[in-house]
Amino acid sequence: MKTIFTSFFLFFTLFLFAQDCDNRYQADLFTNVDVTTVKYGEAMNRQGVLQELYMDIYQGQGDTASNRPVVLFCFGGSFYTGSRTSQELVYFATELAKKGYVCASIDYRLATSVIDLIQEEVMVKVVFGAVQDGKAAIRFFREDAATTNTYKVDSNQIFIGGTSAGGILSINLAYVDDLEQLPTTWQTWADEIGGIEGSSGNPGHCSYVNGVFGFAGAVGDTAYIEANDPPFYGCHSTGDQTVLFGYGAPLNGFAPVSLYGSSLIEARMNNLGIYNSVDVYSGSNHPPLNNQTRLTDTKNNLSEFLFNILDCNSNDRKLASQKSCEDFSNPSTGIVSANPNYTWTLYPNPAKSQINIEGLNATYSSVHIYDALGREVFYQNLNGEQNLKINIENFVRGVYFVSLNKGQAKERISLLVD
Repeated sequence: MKTIFTSFFLFFTLFLFAQDCDNRYQADLFTNVDVTTVKYGEAMNRQGVLQELYMDIYQGQGDTASNRPVVLFCFGGSFYTGSRTSQELVYFATELAKKGYVCASIDYRLATSVIDLIQEEVMVKVVFGAVQDGKAAIRFFREDAATTNTYKVDSNQIFIGGTSAGGILSINLAYVDDLEQLPTTWQTWADEIGGIEGSSGNPGHCSYVNGVFGFAGAVGDTAYIEANDPPFYGCHSTGDQTVLFGYGAPLNGFAPVSLYGSSLIEARMNNLGIYNSVDVYSGSNHPPLNNQTRLTDTKNNLSEFLFNILDCNSNDRKLASQKSCEDFSNPSTGIVSANPNYTWTLYPNPAKSQINIEGLNATYSSVHIYDALGREVFYQNLNGEQNLKINIENFVRGVYFVSLNKGQAKERISLLVD
């Protein structure tokens, strides 16, 4: 009798959960999945070339539902190789789309070679350049929801994750809200390429996510994770030397930085009372998705994790205090020509051959222009000028950053050269 009652209770509970989300996001609803490729942004890459950024969008064939959650996937490859068509991401995106999610596997910018990543400054700039691209992909869906509504998504239900480097990208994207969380040198390097938001596309929208996952991912510091941050799912091999399960330098110790892996993220989340789920595997496989059984288990566990934090699930496990886009009402997400806290303005923006800077005073000592890689391409000392004209005819098309030194402070505005 007890067994019959327990079975009935479990069935009734699952039935109620399914009803919460209109019978979606648990079982497969669609046999086939449509995949479309769209451009979501562009940004200057490490070669100094304006790189177009694409994503493959997966949807259940014939799915007419609206307000669908979005799951973004980021490929692995140690930040110098990899593709959005990575086999495991195609599998996960397809399987989740069958359950009713809108999924997208995205491009992001890479280093020119693994040798480049031996330099700490280059690695930091590459990682946060990738974070900028991830944020632009998130903003793409919020831009769509606010305009054409082509993909019929719920802009309050966007999740991101990935494999290895893609997991590192996603986890740092989710938990680094402000440059001031980073070490001082990292702040400088990230600021030189446009901060954590960047200018990869779709400005003016929030880039916050509602949950994050990593298949052998890591974070720069677990201190970045705060009490009202989003939930986390991970899977990791305990003996992984490419991205450590605990703490240490990736790439078998050759990377110039040390990261906190899934075990320490899990511990931090538990200490803060944030919902999380981590699958731990023995051995050293990186990522731990080396057979179909593990792929299937990860797909099922990721699906369960996501369902457990959906708004439509009346038993969702998010904290009531979890951050939302309302906590980021003034995102720095685009090309601007003025800052209300500055006395000076820059125009035109975008520009082709010349820019004008007006409203200067004697407190400003010099003006610098950096390209998207943080390389200085223009410098001039100021001698009390109030207005300045700068010839940019020889600048290649792309995003730049105009920085004015004011004592020890730097005031920066993004510039698009068209």
